[in-house]
Formats: sequence, structure tokens, C-alpha cells
Amino acid sequence: MKQYIDLQGASGAVYRYKLAEDRDPRTTIAGNFVFVDGHGTVIYAGEANNLHGAGNRFPEAAMKHKAEHLYTRLNVSGASRSDELQDIVAAVKPVMNRGE
Repeated sequence: MKQYIDLQGASGAVYRYKLAEDRDPRTTIAGNFVFVDGHGTVIYAGEANNLHGAGNRFPEAAMKHKAEHLYTRLNVSGASRSDELQDIVAAVKPVMNRGE
């Protein structure tokens, strides 16, 4: 899988996410994250005050939707994280964000 992916939000803004090796962000910094399947489809998008816990729902995503990779984007500002998450969810409509 690619080291970086660019996700375009509904606003047209582009956000660059970095692959978390072994699905471990290896950081406690705040940011956004996505679970991606082997085809590059975003299965779930989320935000966290501490990215160390970003993979909590990964087993569910892998089992139900074949997620394979975790990507993160450092983003300390809570307002920016929330805006970015909403922008990405509106554009790519991840299956787990729709409650499926």
C-alpha cells in the first residue's frame, strides 16, 4: 500500500494521510484517521485527541468491511479536526460512518 494517500473533501480541499505501519500510529498527538481497504476505499473516518487509540474499531472494520490499512493525519486543533472529518465524510461517505 502507498505510504501516503490524498483524500479530497466535499469542499474540494485535499488532505494528505500517512500510513501507520502495523496499524499503530506510534504517537499520542491528536489528529484524524481513516481505515482503508485493499482497493483504497475509505471504510471509516474518525478523529481523536490521542491517535494512539485510533485503531480501536479496526478489528470491526477488518471483519465486516475488509479494512487493511490505517492512515493518520496530525491535526492538533479540535475545530480543524472536526471540520476536516465532516468534509471527508461528506465526500467519500465511508460505510462505517453511515452506521452500516
